[in-house]
Amino acid sequence: MTQLFERVVIVGPGLIGGSLGQALRADGLAGCVVGVGHRQVSMDRALAAGAVDATTLNLIETAPDADLVVLATGVGLIAKQAREMIPHMKPSAILTDVGSVKSPICRALAETLAQPDNPGVRFVGGHPLAGSEQRGIEAARPDLFKSARCVLTPTPDTDADALAKVRALWEAVGSRVTELSPDTHDRLVAEMSHLPHAVAVCLVNAISDEALDLAATGLMDTTRVASGDPGLWLEICMQNREALSAALKKMADELNKFACHLDDTDSEVVLKALADAKARRDSNANG
Repeated sequence: MTQLFERVVIVGPGLIGGSLGQALRADGLAGCVVGVGHRQVSMDRALAAGAVDATTLNLIETAPDADLVVLATGVGLIAKQAREMIPHMKPSAILTDVGSVKSPICRALAETLAQPDNPGVRFVGGHPLAGSEQRGIEAARPDLFKSARCVLTPTPDTDADALAKVRALWEAVGSRVTELSPDTHDRLVAEMSHLPHAVAVCLVNAISDEALDLAATGLMDTTRVASGDPGLWLEICMQNREALSAALKKMADELNKFACHLDDTDSEVVLKALADAKARRDSNANG
């Protein structure tokens, strides 16, 4: 494939950042991939996994030579790290992220980019819809993004050339790219991703210990995402709390209606709810 960037810096080469680094290196999409972290042992693992060509623990020292910086840390850190790096980056460099909540990050970055110490850095918000309940470079793989959705969240201020280059990057690693506004992204992802996680958490917490002892594959499959990292998911839930709260209330209404139909022994309505859910789920699963 054609090289897209000479020097790419990935801050936080874990599952997502590490998989991106592996894909960039495997396909020759970057001349050099540098990993940035806060522990040398993690950086050594990223090197061993083939996710990066070089590593550092110094966020600032990577900034001046970077053509593209990818912030792949927790959503609560992204804006802070961007503020630290932007004044040291070169003009026309591109900054992007992989955070699963976009509105707070895009608002914060708009303010940062408007500051007089911005040398001309351009930001494009991004969110690859890939991954698992696992976390860390050990779970990374270069084909993680093949056929996965990646949402880019341009605003009226987003540079068109930067947007095109970030789109080309995600398409080159196999993603199907969609563009949404930050607010629309957060509302839809709250329903599609954050709500299922919260529901899985509540389901596990609602089950008695006696019932949990009998749990088989059905329950384990349904609640798989509840095994995700609690600290990571706390950040996501709090950053997208308004949209997630609205989605949870809608879910609560559905549960209450289902319970009422059972109380009324309304088998026809219960059957319709089951059939409608099956049809919607199967239709989506089949493409």
